[in-house]
Amino acid sequence: MNNWKTIWNRRKPVTGGLSGDQAHVFLELKRLNGYDVMGEGIPLDSFLNFIAGLMEHLDLTAGKSVYEVGCGAGANLYRMAHEGLTVGGSDYAEGLIETARAVLPEARELVAMEAEDIPTEEKYDAVFSCGVFSYFPDHAYAARVLEHMLTKSTHVIGVTDIHDRTKRQEYLDFRRASIPDYDARYEGLSRLFFRRSFFEEFAAQHDLRVTFPALELAGYWNTPFSFNVFMYRQ
Repeated sequence: MNNWKTIWNRRKPVTGGLSGDQAHVFLELKRLNGYDVMGEGIPLDSFLNFIAGLMEHLDLTAGKSVYEVGCGAGANLYRMAHEGLTVGGSDYAEGLIETARAVLPEARELVAMEAEDIPTEEKYDAVFSCGVFSYFPDHAYAARVLEHMLTKSTHVIGVTDIHDRTKRQEYLDFRRASIPDYDARYEGLSRLFFRRSFFEEFAAQHDLRVTFPALELAGYWNTPFSFNVFMYRQ
């Protein structure tokens, strides 16, 4: 956990070059969040289709509010704000949050903090997290984050790009085949994997309706090894 946090906190705030064309700004924010959007990377349409699907599963339409746990430089929130949503978010990388503030001056709240410490006084229609749960230290931490997300939301919480425990070996085989020195390069940088039952049990404990929809980010190598979950108040 500390190793990942150290890596992400090396990212310095970027405020220049983040104005003008929305597509350019959005892709630059995605790049800052760790996505390769150049060359053979993920195309713009894939990102936009993913966010459209995300908004659909979160029951979000113009005028509603949404909060992202692990928002990074604010790429998803930037797009959602342009769709007429009130946004807020948090991330433990201070440089990325400073960047998010530069492109989201009207955000309700943008704070640098651990996911398990997000404030819950301010409520949002939906609270979500994309590709962040795999960086958590253990499942107990993840459960505490889910508790905070549920308390902060009035309707739905969602988590996407969750590393599937049943596909852990396939994931490792793929990574080792793609990166010859994978084990040495990622030593001390573990990934947390989940079973669907972890979220089913949380939903049952809180009387939530749970779904595991397909929400593909076309062109993203990790999609075959992950799943998504959305939980709704009854």
